[in-house]
Amino acid sequence: MDLPLPLVSPGPELSDAERYRYARHLTIPEIGELGQRRLRNARVLSIGAGGLGSPALLYLAAAGVGTLGIVDSDVVEIHNLQRQVLHDEASVGVAKTTSASARLTGIDSGVRVAEHLVRLDAENAPGIFADYDVVLDCTDNFEARYVINDACVALGLPEVWAAVFRTSAQVSVFWSGVGGPQLRDLFPEVPDASANAEVIGAGVLGAMTGQVGAMMAAEAIKLITGAGEPLVGRVAYLDVLGARIHEIPLRPRA
Repeated sequence: MDLPLPLVSPGPELSDAERYRYARHLTIPEIGELGQRRLRNARVLSIGAGGLGSPALLYLAAAGVGTLGIVDSDVVEIHNLQRQVLHDEASVGVAKTTSASARLTGIDSGVRVAEHLVRLDAENAPGIFADYDVVLDCTDNFEARYVINDACVALGLPEVWAAVFRTSAQVSVFWSGVGGPQLRDLFPEVPDASANAEVIGAGVLGAMTGQVGAMMAAEAIKLITGAGEPLVGRVAYLDVLGARIHEIPLRPRA
């Protein structure tokens, strides 16, 4: 599959301060200064600021992504802190978008954070997504996942997707706009309500969400800069307790 990468055009020349800040990126041949300028010019949207959204957003802010959007209608609760490392005890009761924005701009004051304090649905998704280059599905329920998928398909946007269950996870990049697969090729039908409830209530190893969220950030960086080979047409499966990771091919359904 011939992907139209890099996804984002370069932004302005880096300042001396930015060259110093991102020095460890600039020495990676596949990224370099041009890739860093692409990151500075990129707009990435995370649906969710929880277990997966926390590490993904932290690493994208640290990487110098210029605009980070966050869609989340929840407030921080004490039980979130076991895995949602964007937040702390002082932010309990605060909107997750507000808590996340403060933490992310504290990492890099040059990052613009757009807060979307709404519950995502089929009506508002296309309007929100249209302002971004890449969408990250950091949700934990099938209803939201299909809303995200369908909006990305309609707009031709790449979607970095992951799902976690206890101590295992799946990660992929869906991009039907270039002839790649979408979520409906992996899961043609929405699972029933009982299956959704089982996944949400099953628990999750907090450290694993950090590992998977970081993978999502890396996939977004690959798309933005053109470095490496994104997981388009492949699904990575992780078994954290078994220390195993493998991939399987995924193709659009006929």
